[in-house]
Amino acid sequence: MGLFGNKIEKRSSVTPSAPIMFVPKSNGFGLVTSGEQAVRATPALMSAVSTISNDMNGVTFTGSQIKLFNKIDNVSIYRQLLIEGNAFVLINKDSRGVVSGFTAINSSDVTINLNQGVITYTVNNTTGDEAYNSGVYSDKDVLNFALNKGTQGIERYVGHSPIESLSQTLQTSQLASKQIDTLLKQSIQPKLLLELMSEATPETKEAIKKSFATANQNSDTIITDSQLSIKKLFTNDSNNDNLVNLSKQLSNSIDSIATAFLIPSSKIGNSGSDDAQSSIEMIQKVYVQSLINNYLSVILDELRLKLSSDIEMDLSKLIDFDNSAFIQQTIELVSNNILDVDEAHTLLVKRGVLIND
Repeated sequence: MGLFGNKIEKRSSVTPSAPIMFVPKSNGFGLVTSGEQAVRATPALMSAVSTISNDMNGVTFTGSQIKLFNKIDNVSIYRQLLIEGNAFVLINKDSRGVVSGFTAINSSDVTINLNQGVITYTVNNTTGDEAYNSGVYSDKDVLNFALNKGTQGIERYVGHSPIESLSQTLQTSQLASKQIDTLLKQSIQPKLLLELMSEATPETKEAIKKSFATANQNSDTIITDSQLSIKKLFTNDSNNDNLVNLSKQLSNSIDSIATAFLIPSSKIGNSGSDDAQSSIEMIQKVYVQSLINNYLSVILDELRLKLSSDIEMDLSKLIDFDNSAFIQQTIELVSNNILDVDEAHTLLVKRGVLIND
């Protein structure tokens, strides 16, 4: 209790932020605060985000008030969720309170407010170019998709991207990639070592270097004389395993990224790290199950909470994107006299495999 018997108001606000990390620059490492910039700096991370968001977008939702949600650019929403840990979508309603559409909101424009147990969202359209208005929105009017939420207070509404656990891994990966690039360039165009047959002053050495460079500029033929010995300096010759070690660092980084996003390494380019006993079908099954449990369930739970409890996921495109499994199952059912031809035809038309004449 506060003074004069009044309750103390507990208020808190937070704006979810993108992961902050360092990426290699020409003069060292630079600080990056944009999640998209962080993703573009590491190919394996870009692959993870693109693969998961595109596959999630193959899933549609069925049920009350959800049809319009399938029509918006969900890839962008899912990318934002993976990169920043939160994705916000405004629920538009007509004068009767019926859902008329959905509008994605930039996470940087959103502040989450908790006031005595009541959640609201302050939206600030900073550029004025977005398709939503600034203002304070009720919790029931905003879809807040959040990964890896906290357990107390306002942290229950703030998500955290898997990227947050990869700070050191990404720095190592980016540095290794940059060093590999340097090694390969030096292998293609190695430095030259000029050895003089006698002692010389620094001024004489510099003059010989300039003279040599001028004489051999833009030429495949090297000109020298008996007083000068020339050697090419290769950085990754047979006595140097830097390139192998750096490549191993990249492979390990891919495994760490896959672990952080809870997917098999082969989904982002490192099939050698997957269980050798696992078939392609088994790996795909593990991957799909991870998408459902760790990402799609986050979307479904929020849709059910804010829209309707009868919303379900249609996973057919994710599990059987080209309908090959469905076609084979239908053929087997007809062969075993479980379905007749007309029933099978109706199912194939309904699935979109055949066009009804």
